[in-house]
Parts: sequence; structure tokens; C-alpha cells
Amino acid sequence: MGKRATFGSLLVQLARVVSRIERDEVCCGDLTFQQFETMRRVAGASKVSLSSLAAELHIDQSTASRNLVRLERDGYLSKVRDEADARAVVIELTRKGRAAISSLACDERDTFAELYDRIPADRRASIVASLETLTEALADPTVTACCTPAPKRRTAS
Repeated sequence: MGKRATFGSLLVQLARVVSRIERDEVCCGDLTFQQFETMRRVAGASKVSLSSLAAELHIDQSTASRNLVRLERDGYLSKVRDEADARAVVIELTRKGRAAISSLACDERDTFAELYDRIPADRRASIVASLETLTEALADPTVTACCTPAPKRRTAS
């Protein structure tokens, strides 16, 4: 297997393990990881709208809307009219939402601190530097997929 193929394989394995850790060890209770991320984005912004939230999370507006409906129904978020533009709705964390995000952020920090501690001390700095480089490469807006997406299948009506 070539270095590029090995890199791809390791990246897929890493994504799966991190997703499992987030799902199984961080996001407990009635929240999914995507809902946790939704709440984290709301907590970190001064004003959040449905469209900006969907764009930041790289999800469809319909998916973002379903997440918001559930989080609002469960008391984690509320929607309020924007004082500057009465037509706009702004999403805010409730007290319950702030408490949940604080608790989950601590769980996440502790979980990844334990993982960090399992890495040999003399390799930690190089791994962190490599992850920073990888994060920068993934955030590069000029990077595009190499393959054309497969056409959507038509379903029988």
C-alpha cells in the first residue's frame, strides 16, 4: 500500500474512532454529537440563524432545522426575534442548554486529555503539530473532491 493510501486509511480509522469516542464517551443522555455541536456553535456566536448554523456545521438547512426543533422542544435552545431586525429569528441557549454544554465540554476535555496522556511524552509535540497541519489542510477552501459525485438514484414511484 502506498503512502497516500496508508494516509487515507489512517484518516478514515481516525475519523471513526473519534466519532465513536464523541458518541459513546462524551455525548451521553439524550443528545447526539451533532446536537452537541449545534449547541456549541450557538454558545460560541453572538447571533445565530438557521442558515448560518447549517453552513457552519456543513449540513442541510432541513437537518439543522430538525436539530433545532428537538433542542428547543427539550429546553436546550430558544428562538427569539432579533432586536435589530424583527423579521429575523436568533437562536440562543437556555439555562439548561448552557449547563449541558458546560458539562459535555468538560467530558470532552477529560476524555481527550486521557487519550493525550496515553501518547508517549516524547511524541506528543510532533503529533499535535501534525494534527494542526492536517486541520489547516482540511480547512483549505481550495481543496475539492477528486471524484464526481454519483448521480442520485431515482426511486420507483
